[in-house]
Amino acid sequence: MKISHFLIILGVLLIIFGLYINTDKVYLANSINTLETTKATKTAKEVQNIGNIAYNVDNVINNDDISGVAKNIVRVEVYDGMTLNELSEKLNKSLKGVLANKGNLIATRCLKYGVDPYVAVAIMLHETGCSYRCSSLSTKYYNVGGMKGGKGYIHFASIDAGINKFIDNLYYGYYKKGLNTPEKMNKKYAESTSWSIKINEYVNKIKNK
Repeated sequence: MKISHFLIILGVLLIIFGLYINTDKVYLANSINTLETTKATKTAKEVQNIGNIAYNVDNVINNDDISGVAKNIVRVEVYDGMTLNELSEKLNKSLKGVLANKGNLIATRCLKYGVDPYVAVAIMLHETGCSYRCSSLSTKYYNVGGMKGGKGYIHFASIDAGINKFIDNLYYGYYKKGLNTPEKMNKKYAESTSWSIKINEYVNKIKNK
């Protein structure tokens, strides 16, 4: 074997090995191929694991160094038969005003914690009024969930910080305690007994866009 051929083969092997051990960016091909589409019946832990995988894989396939062929090969469905990018684009169709184009941030954060992204967006739309005109609470203080603290409504430094805190609150304050549907959340989240009905109406609108 010529030295040049040997060096080429060695280089390819080193690249493959480097991709394999870099677990912050690349997961085993077998894990990608056997990953199942997330269904509503998945447990929060399973959704969280899929979200973590999706986040890392999405970073890889959107890297300019990856060829177009490789991008077409890798497809990871993370929620409702959609990839992370597809889910983000679907959410963006319902997000306006201060929430505009925050679909990827919301989808990524929700999948990380096993929170239903449709429900999260539905609550934000209901609490901010951003389906029509965003409330001053969301535009001035970036509070997207009507979250309160010791001295009233909580103020945030940015819309991203407000969104992240809102989803964190959904997970730790509701999902982790088994309150993982609008009906189960209703009593704790709002005084109105029709709150869950309104949230589900938003969910259906988001799904159908």
